[in-house]
Amino acid sequence: MGDGGREQPINGKPVFIYGKENQTDTEGKAIKVDSEGNLILTGDVEIGAVENKDGTTDNRQSIKVDNATATATPTVALVGGIYKATEDTYDDNDASPLHTDSNGNLKVTGGASSVGAEYTSPSDFTATYTSTSTITLSSLPFTISDSSQLVYVKQILSGNTSVIYVNGSGGVTLSVSSNVLTVYKSGAAITALASGDAYEIGINAQKKAFDPSTNSNMESTLNPEYAHYTDPELLVTASDIVATTTVYKDQGAEIDMTGYNTLGVFVKFTVNDSATNTIKLLAKHTSAGTEEFVQETAGDYIKTLGDASINIYYEFSTNHNIPIFQIQSTATTVGDTEGTLEIYITKGNK
Repeated sequence: MGDGGREQPINGKPVFIYGKENQTDTEGKAIKVDSEGNLILTGDVEIGAVENKDGTTDNRQSIKVDNATATATPTVALVGGIYKATEDTYDDNDASPLHTDSNGNLKVTGGASSVGAEYTSPSDFTATYTSTSTITLSSLPFTISDSSQLVYVKQILSGNTSVIYVNGSGGVTLSVSSNVLTVYKSGAAITALASGDAYEIGINAQKKAFDPSTNSNMESTLNPEYAHYTDPELLVTASDIVATTTVYKDQGAEIDMTGYNTLGVFVKFTVNDSATNTIKLLAKHTSAGTEEFVQETAGDYIKTLGDASINIYYEFSTNHNIPIFQIQSTATTVGDTEGTLEIYITKGNK
């Protein structure tokens, strides 16, 4: 080989050596090439500083460590993506470039996964496809003041794919006029909505169950205890006050107080010839049980009707501890014509 190189076979292959081998650190080193002129490298190769430059202005690329100060107009390397009208399908561990839409916006999935709204269709109102860019909103529980209340449009396509348009993100703008919502992308109305697709619309408005006049949350009990009561029920009519004088007689059937803590008793008493007329309520723990119980204080369960005809109302409390009541009555004297009772009851809560 010319230019002073000498040939020396290494591992059965011709190698051309330029310069002296086995030199000291302060001397030049030999260069080895193969027969095709390719440089032969042995061991690790150390490369010094490498610079990337702007091909037009020769400005060096700015590379900074974390949190370091950059210049006002740094020269940076562009990171690009790829636009494909028909997207590829990738297998596990396949390399993939970043994908953009036709306007160069980076495609992302799940754009509204972290976006919420106070009101959403179809739970709170109805959203109906109108055109390739518009959706009509109806049955709204509020009035939309301006388009900033619109949060997102989720389009579930018939092919089991979805697209999410988030207001103010990725060039998307949502506007509304007369409850007709229009989806814009980069300033132009989109043409991607379809009548066969399903839609979820998210809108912000006054927080549900909040009273702005008092700056407090509202709370409503659907079945408050005080609203739990019965209509008047006829227990007995024209019932003799007693069967045997001084012996108490049951007036009507047992009264089931389950779920109620107050019994109202409306008594229409016709005295006739009866005297010393009394009515009382006995407590029972078991329906159809033979055991009947008085209360600790006589005035809580025994009421004197007196010796004159009277319409009177009594009220008895159970404190949700007495499951069954039994009304009884008696008189010490009956006379020629026995007194009679007509009794209505109501059950409620206090």
